[in-house]
Amino acid sequence: MNLEQVYQELSDLANCGDVNFANAAQYVGTLAQQAQSGQMSAEELEEILEDVKRQTAILQDMSQMSLKEKLHTCINGLIAIAGAV
Repeated sequence: MNLEQVYQELSDLANCGDVNFANAAQYVGTLAQQAQSGQMSAEELEEILEDVKRQTAILQDMSQMSLKEKLHTCINGLIAIAGAV
């Protein structure tokens, strides 16, 4: 997954209709932009993204499983990209 794909997936999630996932997607997108602009290190980004993953992991509603998986895929993609720089 490249950065453009991550941003597209985050945009889809931000418009999914679920407030929790929309907020999480917007937050993750903001973090990615801050890291890209040098406002935080790759290590800081990875740490915060892992926290976001843990927070969304507690959502138990199975109807939201596909949204949770999509968000985690985006987060994992950003972690991989951050680790590559």
